[in-house]
Amino acid sequence: KFLTEQDMELFYNLLNQRDQLQTIIDQTPNDGFKVSPEGRSLLAEIQQDNQYIIENVQFRLSRSKRHHQVSEVYSGSSSAPVSRMNWKR
Repeated sequence: KFLTEQDMELFYNLLNQRDQLQTIIDQTPNDGFKVSPEGRSLLAEIQQDNQYIIENVQFRLSRSKRHHQVSEVYSGSSSAPVSRMNWKR
């Protein structure tokens, strides 16, 4: 559930591998398993997992960007008001 920055590269590599594997599966000419009830169930489960992963990655990326923006605002504004305050005195 929680990835450190060090794990992000591994996570993206695994996502790419999963995408490549899905492409290979989709290109396989034998659709017998894919159209079977078990195959459809498995594909639906995979699609749900993919959607869950996408939503969580987007959420974490958004949260990370927001934290970075807040950090930038505080680091940029910490010196400006102080210097203005000194000028006003």
